[in-house]
Amino acid sequence: MHAAALELAQRTATTAGPLALSLAQDCRDIAQTMRSGELGPALASFESTADRLQRFLTFVVVSSELLRPHAPAIGVVLADYGRRVLVLLDRVQVALDRSDLLDLTTVLEHRLGPALGDYHGYSGHVSSALAARRAA
Repeated sequence: MHAAALELAQRTATTAGPLALSLAQDCRDIAQTMRSGELGPALASFESTADRLQRFLTFVVVSSELLRPHAPAIGVVLADYGRRVLVLLDRVQVALDRSDLLDLTTVLEHRLGPALGDYHGYSGHVSSALAARRAA
């Protein structure tokens, strides 16, 4: 199972950077749609984005666990990144629970979107570390 998880993480690493950038853009687009008063389409877009976001976060968590013993520096950084995104998702959930559309728009546009975009800075390091881990 461990080898399969490593192989899947390594294959996913090549698309994780573009996926994170796409998710960041989705957050900005959803916020803009909400600002224009189109709540139905915005929430529908958020629902489809949430599925992709879940897959991205699964990759981040699995990769951080795989890398921590063999590349602790990037493993810890990736785990911290994952926790930061999860905290922001908690804020999104609180805004949804309270039906606070202003806070939801703000968190998506100014917090979650930029945080997702930050993965781009880790992408190459994660890919290299996973490839080195698999070769070892």
